[in-house]
Formats: sequence, C-alpha cells, structure tokens
Amino acid sequence: MSINVKGVFYAFTEAFELMSDGAAAVFTSSVVQQRGRPGDVLYAASKAAVRSLARTLAADERVLARHVRVNVVSPGAIETPLTATATADADVRAWVEGQVPMGRWGRAEEVAKAVLFLASADASYLTGGEIAVDGGLGQI
Repeated sequence: MSINVKGVFYAFTEAFELMSDGAAAVFTSSVVQQRGRPGDVLYAASKAAVRSLARTLAADERVLARHVRVNVVSPGAIETPLTATATADADVRAWVEGQVPMGRWGRAEEVAKAVLFLASADASYLTGGEIAVDGGLGQI
C-alpha cells in the first residue's frame, strides 16, 4: 500500500506543481483491480485504490483548473523480466493463456503504446479514464 498507493499519490502531488498546464499523468493499475487476486489481497486492493485515486484527482478542481489529465493503464498478464519465471513454466503459461480471452500473454510494448497514447495530445479529451491492456481478462 505504501508503494502502490501512497507512492503514486505523493509522486503526483509533488510533480503536479512542476507540471505544465495541459499536462497528462498516467498511473499504472492492474487487471486485478477488476478481478481481485485471491492470495494477494493487499496488492489487488492497492491497484483498485490507484484506479480510484486517478478518478478522484481527475475531478479535483485544482487539477481541472490547470487542464491536467489523469488517466490509468491497467495491464493484465504481460511478458516482462518480472514474469520470466512464470512465462517459462509451460503449465503456468498455458493456464494464463486459458484465462485470457485473447489466448496469449501481452507484451510490454503493447502497454507502452497505451501509455504513450494517454500521455499524448491524441488523448486530449480523456481524463479519469482507463485503458485495460489485458487481452480482455478483466473485461469479458
């Protein structure tokens, strides 16, 4: 909770004073904020809190007055160095692929593209929103 929630909150509040009017902040949540994560209650709760934090900050009058957009990207099962052990295990890999409607693990580049979009002027009319980069895991 200290890193995932307080870290995001304090990083934003410190950065906010340095941000240009019209800037964008993109927080990272997780598919678990939609689905939960049995056995890892605090992680799931912290990612749900990040999602709520983005909504709340996006609606804050000081943030709105400066036209700062606050959005969230919520990855699902993504192949990264952190998940290398899981993706190398054929049983785990197959189980995850069976859970994800698109039938595969995502790639870090796919998450990065969503973040770049939310940070760009192409997303100029989006605030308080979320892009789930999860192969449909938290959506279907």
